[in-house]
Amino acid sequence: MKYLRNMFLYFEEAVAGTCLVVMTVFVFWNTFSRLIFKTSIPALDEISYTLFAYVIFVGSSSLYKRYGHGVIDLIVKLFPQKIQALLSIFTTALLLVTNITLVILSSGYCISSWTRRTQTLHMPYSITSFSLVLAFAFMTIHSAFLLKNVIRKKDYYHKIPIYKGIFVVDSVEDMVQDSTETRFSRKEGEKT
Repeated sequence: MKYLRNMFLYFEEAVAGTCLVVMTVFVFWNTFSRLIFKTSIPALDEISYTLFAYVIFVGSSSLYKRYGHGVIDLIVKLFPQKIQALLSIFTTALLLVTNITLVILSSGYCISSWTRRTQTLHMPYSITSFSLVLAFAFMTIHSAFLLKNVIRKKDYYHKIPIYKGIFVVDSVEDMVQDSTETRFSRKEGEKT
């Protein structure tokens, strides 16, 4: 059971990471073969485009569950705390509805692109557009858990991870803290 939970927890990272590695190998091989052998394999370029879509969309879903996307909350922080809480519930619910809508729309797009084929491998474009469906489906699941956290745990500022095992790291705060510590240690060094 723990294995299945971990598989769900890190599925997006596994998909995006695997696609990134394979895409990098294919692009490197085509670049190398163009340079050395004066020829390339067009099918590898086509597969790389598809893998790039999975890296981007599934990777963004992975970032979404860690609250890694940018948020501009400068004006929201000026409101009283109760209004901030209501706005957090509203925006989280809006994200859930938006992601459900995007799953429906991307599913329609994926189905409609089944008849279109790529030039070299003649594979359906729906293989590439399935990355949209997969990413928005996971974002919908994450949004539901995020809304649960906001309502039950009163996690209005998204400090609590939505799944156990996921660590929340705010790189901007870490940089600010590191630079503050560096300046403080320099001042202490100058005093002694």
